[in-house]
Amino acid sequence: MRIICTLLMLVLASSVNAHNNCSRDKKKRSVSKTTIATAEENDYDVKGLKFDINLTNTTTAISGHVTTYARTNIANFSVYAFELDTMLTIDSFKLNGQLHTVQTTGEKIRKVTLTTPLNNNTDFITEVFYRGQPTSGTGQFFTGGLNQVTLGSGTNIMYSLSDPDFTDDWWPCKQSLVDKIDSVTMWITVDDTLKAGSNGLLQKVTPMPNSKSRYEWETDYPIDYYLITVAVGPYADYSYYMHFTDGSNDSMLIQNYVYDSATFMTPANKAALDTTGLIVDHFSKLYSKYPFKNEKYGHCMSALSGGMEHQTMTTLGHATTTLIAHELGHQWWGNNVTYGSWEDIWLSEGMATYGEQLFIEHFRGDAAAKVLRTNTFNNVLSSPFGSVWVNDTTSVNRIFDGRLTYNKGAAVAHMLRFVAPHDSLFFKGLQNFQQQYAYGNAVTPDLQNVMEQTYNMQLDSFFNQWIYGQGYPTFSVQWAQSGTEVHLKVNQVGSHSSVPAFNIPLELKIRSANSDTTVRVDMNDTAQHFIFYWNETMTGIQIDPDDHVVNRNGLVTQNPSLLSIKNKGIPQLKIFPNPASDAWQLENVPRNATLKLYSVSGKLVWTSAKSNNVIPAEELPNGNYILQLSVAGSDTIYYKLAK
Repeated sequence: MRIICTLLMLVLASSVNAHNNCSRDKKKRSVSKTTIATAEENDYDVKGLKFDINLTNTTTAISGHVTTYARTNIANFSVYAFELDTMLTIDSFKLNGQLHTVQTTGEKIRKVTLTTPLNNNTDFITEVFYRGQPTSGTGQFFTGGLNQVTLGSGTNIMYSLSDPDFTDDWWPCKQSLVDKIDSVTMWITVDDTLKAGSNGLLQKVTPMPNSKSRYEWETDYPIDYYLITVAVGPYADYSYYMHFTDGSNDSMLIQNYVYDSATFMTPANKAALDTTGLIVDHFSKLYSKYPFKNEKYGHCMSALSGGMEHQTMTTLGHATTTLIAHELGHQWWGNNVTYGSWEDIWLSEGMATYGEQLFIEHFRGDAAAKVLRTNTFNNVLSSPFGSVWVNDTTSVNRIFDGRLTYNKGAAVAHMLRFVAPHDSLFFKGLQNFQQQYAYGNAVTPDLQNVMEQTYNMQLDSFFNQWIYGQGYPTFSVQWAQSGTEVHLKVNQVGSHSSVPAFNIPLELKIRSANSDTTVRVDMNDTAQHFIFYWNETMTGIQIDPDDHVVNRNGLVTQNPSLLSIKNKGIPQLKIFPNPASDAWQLENVPRNATLKLYSVSGKLVWTSAKSNNVIPAEELPNGNYILQLSVAGSDTIYYKLAK
């Protein structure tokens, strides 16, 4: 889901809780549901659903019946519980073909007591025949399960928006994040002048009496309750096939339901919709192949200020490529792998928000991606408090906090990439995660475990500080130079007491009149001293020049007294030849030293945990490099190499 205010399309920088400016709750629900509505819902698993409902585009009125295929989880199963708002009237209820009485508790809890209890692991079928007219939402987020709106052109659209817990507004459901539904058949009967969009593939359109048509959709992939969708309007079908460039020769339907097609399909809107297939292909290379490739991807246009990532068919407010990229990213992050608890929703919204940057990076270049990243970081820095991990799931505003869940979540994703030993390992880790938890649920520790295995390094500090902790560091630097020896002292102060010092790499661009060099230092304390050998005359330092770490820049000052600090027992390396063509030879490498070679852009290109005396250069591009020498208990020293 992307919640976008009218005047702020890319980054939610105008408000810490951006959706407060975009929407208001339709009902005065005092708290958001943190799990199922009543304990009895945990006593069965939903295996499948079949809808046979009647809808139109001028009202939220709904009638028909929903069949649920389920299996018991306990012995002596005697109460079947589900959720359906009291705005809707139940005409009859059947369990395994037998009529039963439905009892109503509170606003939405419905319970049926079985005359004969069922054994554990027993399949059963329920049918709910119902009708009613839910109060229409406003066409914005968190305003109701069904939204009927009249657009400026006079076109009427009706569409569902169930996230986070409005599914019970329009069908009898179990709202559990961890009980995915194996398959859904969706039959929607509408006037024959309308189209009805939904998940999966359209099997057929059946003519019905009284100038009606029944749209028969089906999805055979596991799906979470809030991702089931309906949209009804005078849509035109704009579809095409995209092709995967992974060597498989596979193709897939991209299906778009657009309204007022003569005016909506401007060159810009058409170009954005046409780009969808290219983004599907690109994200398939980054994350793993599109998880619903045997069905489709597409959009039903609506009146939303943003978009909602309904599985295989997003409800989209406007056709812009960054919004399309965000919602498409959810097909992996949130739909294929759904967060296992509301506390971990950043695994969906944060990762999808980062997907916007990955889209821009690939299609528009690094400079454009950096602009978006900087805007995202600036929004995170607008307050010194708050964790990515949701500490209050009773509040919809906290769950969908624009600064923390979306933007800080995206910032953490980028920093997780930044700390990777190699950039390719970040994407390999994402692919491993998607494959390991495909069509299921996962929480933050699951992602941490996968990335640790992929990186072959511990990430406890990273996740503890950036996901569960609060705030960000402010870095300041003192420097001094004597001949070729440069001394740097880097201080950091955390903005929140939960993390006094962040354990994170930091890039420093050392400037001179002739050239600049970027060094990467490993921060893990409030104050650290580094020594760097450079044959240029320094003029200054820029902290984190490419915005890879969420931080504020403190003072940069020259401090000659640093020269009195001698390095702790590390002899100066002899490096030859320098420049080199095939390899650099090293002398005086301390025992148990760790060597890392970085490009001047800060990317790790070679590493060795042994006391190697040779650094291979033959496969490296010509240019300058930074060698980092680290020994436990000693200072870290840097050397400039050239090829």
